[in-house]
Amino acid sequence: MGERWRMDGDGAVTIILANRAPQKQLHLPARGTWVRVCFVVNGVKTQRATYTTLHLAFEAQRRGHDVWFMGVDGFSLTDDGRVLGKCARPPRAAYKSARRYCKALTAAECPSEEVVLSELDVVFLRNNPNMGREAGPRENPALDFGRRIRRHGVLVLNDPDGLLRAGSKMYLAGFPQELRPRTLISRHIETVKDFLRELDGPAILKPLAGFGGKNVFYVRRGQVANLNQMIGAVRKQGHIIAQEYLPAVARGDKRVLLLRGEPICQDGHVAAYKRMRPKDDIRNNMHVGGTRKRCSFSETEQRICDLLRPRLLADGLYFVGVDLVGDKVLEINVFAPGGIHNIDQLYKINVSAVVLDDLERRVEERRFAV
Repeated sequence: MGERWRMDGDGAVTIILANRAPQKQLHLPARGTWVRVCFVVNGVKTQRATYTTLHLAFEAQRRGHDVWFMGVDGFSLTDDGRVLGKCARPPRAAYKSARRYCKALTAAECPSEEVVLSELDVVFLRNNPNMGREAGPRENPALDFGRRIRRHGVLVLNDPDGLLRAGSKMYLAGFPQELRPRTLISRHIETVKDFLRELDGPAILKPLAGFGGKNVFYVRRGQVANLNQMIGAVRKQGHIIAQEYLPAVARGDKRVLLLRGEPICQDGHVAAYKRMRPKDDIRNNMHVGGTRKRCSFSETEQRICDLLRPRLLADGLYFVGVDLVGDKVLEINVFAPGGIHNIDQLYKINVSAVVLDDLERRVEERRFAV
């Protein structure tokens, strides 16, 4: 790379990129707060500038931290117990935007090398194991490798054991009934039909292992026509979630980002936004044409987060996305919760800065504790 390093009088490190014209200097924070972090994703080359992972990484890179990306298939375990990763890191530069940083990361010439992950400060697990399930069940090697990295003293987020517990939509069933819609999880067709009759109202059918709004069906009260076909389509993916339909969802659901169980807040704005469904669609997902809008954050919604917090903290779920409708929780997203790009644009804030501030504090605390 042609890099030269210099320690300045204030303890900061200056990297001089001698192979560039004009010459650029990047000031890293003092070694005490310098974070070595790797983001584990499904695929490095598929990253986009709108992804939450990319925004977090860009903020870390902008602060001068040592930032790596790796695909989930890049893990290796050596015979002596070290965990390695095939990692990519864009050339050090003063990137002016997340878009330019992403372009450098996904370029064919982006440098990559094998990194000893067990020597880093933070490994951020941001891969979604549900991606690619059309080809059959997919293992999540990040959990086993993450446990081994954690044993070396690395801060692994979210906690691998917590991800295993919370990775299923069944996780929500462990919270108080007052927080969630009436729900049945089953593969038995008659059991699902009995639940729908007892519910005596509209319902949603969706796969337990689903994501992104795929194979989600609306069932009218007392509906018989096409019911078998809907149940059959969802059942192909495994267990079925039959869930009470909340009429308030027609006015949108609310994505809230939590850090250590608390709603992220910056400049008086809670990191939350409302997702409005497109016409003639029951889903609010942005990729199916949903729209976004600013929203308020009520005392009722704060109370919901307060009730969720103890369990989230106990399970080591550091960065989480919660989907709310009225006074109910629809989903808890733990693998790769998104929304930073939308929230930043709607409120003109920088959610990633809040996350990085907290991450730096955690790393510093751990170093002093050693």
